[in-house]
Amino acid sequence: MLPQEFMVSSAGSNETVEMVKLGQVSVLRDRQLQQVEFSSFFPQKPDYAFVKTKDKFEKPDFYIQFIEQVRKDKKPLRLVVSDTPINFLASVEDFEYGYQAGTEDVYYTISLAEYRESTVKLVVIENKPSPPKPAQSRPNTSGAITAGCEVIVNGRLHRDSYGSGPGKTLRGYRGKVNYIKLGRGYPYHVTTPSGGWLGWVTAGSVKRA
Repeated sequence: MLPQEFMVSSAGSNETVEMVKLGQVSVLRDRQLQQVEFSSFFPQKPDYAFVKTKDKFEKPDFYIQFIEQVRKDKKPLRLVVSDTPINFLASVEDFEYGYQAGTEDVYYTISLAEYRESTVKLVVIENKPSPPKPAQSRPNTSGAITAGCEVIVNGRLHRDSYGSGPGKTLRGYRGKVNYIKLGRGYPYHVTTPSGGWLGWVTAGSVKRA
């Protein structure tokens, strides 16, 4: 399913400096990497009218596994948008997906960054110093929410960390946190005690169990 909106961000790296007798002047730099983020969904069945490749239809798991494998292999992919000049190598920076009540379709948000190929020269350093001994881990007694901790949920579930796709509201539900996106409006993703995905909630909706 094509996204309703597709925007490419390409910020500059130009610098303003102060020069004697000239005042402020602009120093032009190379542009920063292009950034792309969009949301859509993978249909579970080819019954929608907009599905034009019913003879080659793949279910959501196919695309999810493809994206996760690209990230695991640490390889870029090529982003091509038909009938536009958008065509460049990109790395997957962020990928969120989940489900909504009443449908088997998988809704997702993906962030891509332009990938520039570069050659890296390997330098071998002899006589490496011994690495410091790892500090002994201590139990988290501060009450801070961390990935993997058990929490009590009192709040409404959402499809992603931006607050899209509001779902059901939980009261006194005992679950777990498996993903954290600090700085977002709904930074904690909660699951069932066994790891089943539920949704994203606000910071005020969870506390350590």
